[in-house]
Order: sequence, then C-alpha cells, then structure tokens
Amino acid sequence: MIFRRPELEKDNPIAPQPYIGPRRRLAMARAAASGELSEVGDMRDTLQTLTKAASRFVNSLPKARKADTGLKALRDALAQAEQVLSVKTVL
Repeated sequence: MIFRRPELEKDNPIAPQPYIGPRRRLAMARAAASGELSEVGDMRDTLQTLTKAASRFVNSLPKARKADTGLKALRDALAQAEQVLSVKTVL
C-alpha cells in the first residue's frame, strides 16, 4: 500500500499548510526585522547585474514580427532600470 503525501508535491494547492504557532511566528518576524539592511551600493550592484542578465536574455530571444506584451513590458522595464542606473552613476 502506497501512501501519498500531498504536502511533498510541488505546487499542490490542496496540500495542508504546516502550522506555525504564535511564538514561532513572532520569532521569525523578529529575526527578519533585525536582519542587516542592504547597503545602497550593494543594491545598485545587484540591480546592474540583474539588468545585464535580463538584457542578455532579451537579446538572445529570436526576433518576432509581433512582440509579445510581456516581452514589451520587460523591455520597457529594462530601459527604465538602465536609465535610473545611468542617472545614479552620474550623480
């Protein structure tokens, strides 16, 4: 006899959620709040890395006659991020 465990299946909406008590929930919230905040330079470097990776991904896609709306939104977001990064590096 095989027992199925739905909580171990990936992306299963009917899987039962594990119970997290109030003490553990508060401890997790305190741990998250006391965590170190990122430096501005670290965030800028992270955004630059993400922008470069997304640009490489978009440029590697085959050219289509009609652009997908999601791809157009990604290109617009990339252009805006690159513009913000260029302004931040000039200042």
